[in-house]
Amino acid sequence: MEQISVQTGYDFFYDAEIFDHAPRITINVVNAPLEQVLERCFEKLPFAYTVKNRIVTIRRTGPEDPVDEKKPVRLSQTTTVRGRVLDGSTGQPLAGISISVKNTKNSTSTDVNGNFSIAISGQNGVLVFTSLGYQRKELSVTAQQADITIRLQSLTTALEEVEVTVQARKRANTEASVLEERRKASIVQDAISAQLIERTGSITTTQALQRVTGVTITDDKYVAVRGLGDRSVIGQLNGVRLASSDPDRSAIPLDLVPASLLDNITVYKTVTPDKPADAASGIVELKTKSVPEKMTFEVIAQTGFNSNIGVGGKYNSFWNSDMGVLGTAINKKDLSKDFLNLSKQYPNGLSSIQQLIASSNYSPEVRQEVNRINGIMQGFDPVLTSQTKRAPLNQLYSATFGNSYTLFDKHKLGVILGGNYYRRTSNIYDGDLTQYSIYQGVVTGSPYIYSQRKIPNFTTTNNIVMGKYQTYKENTGVETLNYGLLGGLTYRFNPRHEVSFQYLGSWGGENKATNLRGGYYYAGLPGEVNSTTYSLKQTFRTLHTFNLQGEHKFLTSAYSPRLSYNMASSKSNQNDPDYRFVNMVDYKPRYGGAIERPSIAHLPNTGNVDYVYTERYYALSSGYVNGFGPFGILQADPNGRRWRNLDETNYNYKADLTIPFKLSGHKQELKTGFNYLNRERKFGENVLFLPGSNFTSYGAYGPGKFSSIPLYDVEGNLDRLVSNEVVGVRVPTGGVGEGDFPVGGFLYNIQKSPNNYTGFYETNAFYGMLDLKLTDELRVAGGLRFENTNIQSAVDTANVYLDPSLTAANANGTVNLNPQNPNSAYKQGYKPYYSVNATYTLNDNMNFRVAFNTTLARPELREITNVYEFDAFQMGLVVGNRNLKNQSTKNLDFRWEWFPNSGEVIAVSAFGKEINDQLVKVFSLQTQGLAATFPEFPIIQFQNDPNRGRVYGIELELVKNLGSFWQPAQDFFLGSNLLLAQSNIKKTPERLAANWSIDRNAPTNSPLFEQAPYSINAWLNYNNKKWGTDITATYNTVGERLVQINLTGEPDLYTRPFSMMDLVFSQKLNKRLLVKGYAKNILNPAIKTVYANPNTGGKWYGREYLNRSYKRGTEIMVGFTYNIL
Repeated sequence: MEQISVQTGYDFFYDAEIFDHAPRITINVVNAPLEQVLERCFEKLPFAYTVKNRIVTIRRTGPEDPVDEKKPVRLSQTTTVRGRVLDGSTGQPLAGISISVKNTKNSTSTDVNGNFSIAISGQNGVLVFTSLGYQRKELSVTAQQADITIRLQSLTTALEEVEVTVQARKRANTEASVLEERRKASIVQDAISAQLIERTGSITTTQALQRVTGVTITDDKYVAVRGLGDRSVIGQLNGVRLASSDPDRSAIPLDLVPASLLDNITVYKTVTPDKPADAASGIVELKTKSVPEKMTFEVIAQTGFNSNIGVGGKYNSFWNSDMGVLGTAINKKDLSKDFLNLSKQYPNGLSSIQQLIASSNYSPEVRQEVNRINGIMQGFDPVLTSQTKRAPLNQLYSATFGNSYTLFDKHKLGVILGGNYYRRTSNIYDGDLTQYSIYQGVVTGSPYIYSQRKIPNFTTTNNIVMGKYQTYKENTGVETLNYGLLGGLTYRFNPRHEVSFQYLGSWGGENKATNLRGGYYYAGLPGEVNSTTYSLKQTFRTLHTFNLQGEHKFLTSAYSPRLSYNMASSKSNQNDPDYRFVNMVDYKPRYGGAIERPSIAHLPNTGNVDYVYTERYYALSSGYVNGFGPFGILQADPNGRRWRNLDETNYNYKADLTIPFKLSGHKQELKTGFNYLNRERKFGENVLFLPGSNFTSYGAYGPGKFSSIPLYDVEGNLDRLVSNEVVGVRVPTGGVGEGDFPVGGFLYNIQKSPNNYTGFYETNAFYGMLDLKLTDELRVAGGLRFENTNIQSAVDTANVYLDPSLTAANANGTVNLNPQNPNSAYKQGYKPYYSVNATYTLNDNMNFRVAFNTTLARPELREITNVYEFDAFQMGLVVGNRNLKNQSTKNLDFRWEWFPNSGEVIAVSAFGKEINDQLVKVFSLQTQGLAATFPEFPIIQFQNDPNRGRVYGIELELVKNLGSFWQPAQDFFLGSNLLLAQSNIKKTPERLAANWSIDRNAPTNSPLFEQAPYSINAWLNYNNKKWGTDITATYNTVGERLVQINLTGEPDLYTRPFSMMDLVFSQKLNKRLLVKGYAKNILNPAIKTVYANPNTGGKWYGREYLNRSYKRGTEIMVGFTYNIL
């Protein structure tokens, strides 16, 4: 029977004793129908069978003993009982309800429509129905009851005389269950369940979130809800805050959390007073897998590749980039203790070391110390360029175990354990990157490679066009590794008291290597001017969240007060060791050229130089930014080696007391509580300039015309530039005599950057609210919340590196110094925030909702901290603003939603937001225009916009079983959602003046940064339970988004919409094993960024100015899932 079951997928039910004296039989059949096989098996034997709903029931045909129905006896036949489980209050079908036959191991669960079928042995049996959030129910059934309907009562609607159970977190991991939660909620919310996460092949949380109505994702990690992101979106895990691991943005690290460890992701779009008030746009609530009611164990293993790489193909990487199996090899690139101690041993920096080296010939002890320093300086990877590597196959592994146990007769212990590991590589090959400009010419900061800026004569007020300034071919390879662990314990002492503990740990490593090769299009020089950029970056991130929560009811009645509490800590870290960025410009004059070098007899300040012929000129492009910093000017050098480390720890404690009471014949609730949040952050950075940089010294000569000589010594070879050939100590032979350089070789600066800081972010809140059932149809939940703000930071000014050229005295013997306050603080006392959510239930399946609430958004620590850091990603100087204050928002929401059947919804929503003191990213530029001799970089700073901003839009949603329209299509589910949003903000005078410098028709308003005017999601699922086949096709597109603001006359940069289509399939091979695979980004469209004005179809005066274009490739994975039900 087992072989027949394996080959056919049919289940067999029988009493094993009926075969005790049966003879052994052997038959040989090929491609025969099941009935024919069974007839051959039981030929001339006293057995009969029935086949129904893929269940084969076998019984003996001989005489049977009479049955006493009052006495439980073991019978030789089985009966299939079918039925449907409904919510006792609403009549809605319930999905995921566990059903078991009492005193047996036979069990099943309801499908999305609440239907089930289960076999009982004999003529009668007892079925047990259980689900978190509903009362347990036992029902005696007989063989004559072919079809039954069961209604389960929610724990919240239990009768007064029934002992009340605490409201343990109900397991909502199917689309039907999350829609049921949404239907019963008092606020506007949307969600995606583990079921749909699996069907869409989502690996990370952000991949899953992009399927949710009104949610858009940027760069696969940054989340926006209804167009507002970062500070306006709160990330929570099981009700508590997640720590941020991004030193540059107030972004939550959702991409770190593996989606396979979640039951669902819920997005709260309106809030009640028991939710944080700084959710100006929404709350993204991650709910980890909850404890199941029966044992579950699932193992997943998948492998695949990206079509841009192929099987065994290559991707762009760099030497010594191996992360190790767990990614921890990245941390081995941290600055050594010996290097860090140099700044303590030599507090005056490199000048002290240079003096030591100059005298090293006179002391063995000094010589030994010089050799030690030399070893430290030569201990860095001697590589600045990328190289291709063989890509391993993409891998994904996941395992989950859960079970519940009974202790001490009545106590319940639940356990959930999970783990996830994935590793992927992707590659952009031969992408296009073009910088357009109204200017032509070349400015690098080097006098050897300079062509004065000019506006070409083909650009006039009557012919507004831009020319190509620089063009590149892009190659970018990314290797991503992520793994996570989940552990949870739930202990129920009795039906009224429960505590639980969860731990989520996540680790992630990433290698990213970019190579840009190109040049200046119209250089205005007699020869070609090439430009080469390399970016080599490794990042290791961690996230650890510990969460202890409990719920207690003090009385046994339905109106018992309930206390719930949540104590959590969340710690995150981001480490970027030895992030290397270099942009080298080389110019080959038609007839060669000459450079100045110190003559052999040249001593400092004598002015003697030699002129040396060269075929090429070289420069590391860099310059200054005027108007900021303690000296009124700041370096802007993207070239260098950077070590950055961010540590952030969150402590979040909250408690809620709910007091039910009866009024007007309905159960009402009064709720009050408090919340405390403390975030502590520490940021450290070291920046090491490169040999040949405009800001580095050459021997005894400070920054100046000799700085670029190392580039000529290595003939523009960037790897040689950081090798032992250049880096390290060069001690003059025979001491320092006339004609000798006092010190040779290049030494990295040993002092930390002036951008190190520590800080904390603290809020306290308390609230009161009512959840009232005013009539059978009308529910109102609302109240008042008070929150305060305390944000403080301090810059570490001790022993930091300062540009020698800026600290030198001027001709008058003085140093231009503008003292800076290293400390920043922003405090605001308790302020009230209001919330009201009204829900009118026309019938059990339809809600009308209206909500109004006031919220805030706070400045981030980095944004108020008085530091000035050049960001090579944004190619600008990021500065703090000590004068920032909270942003306030008024939110108004409407929603109509209809739930025709279990797992189905049709909804229309409208929303509007009015924003005061909006925190916006402002770009400013102090330009010298045509007279500029070095690259000019913008200053990037957050400010409170005095203009009032507005965002408004609508959302449409449809999830429907197509069998409602056509019976043969009952295995198909269609889902789709649409966001249409409009936002605008008045441009600052500086930004508008820059636009109008060439385009007098440039609009005065702009959309919000990264705000999409629309997003579309659609999915079609085919689920044939009879065959065990599940296929899902998904589609996603997002409208244009503003991603860069230009202040040199050119229009801003916008992303162009593109279509993403995925296909995911799974096929059951037997009861426990299935094969699963997916192909993501099947269409593989070109992803483009263009210069344009908004709402012009991506064109500027009828032409497409393409800034960047590349293809991600199609990702293909296939594997197996083993599941014990």
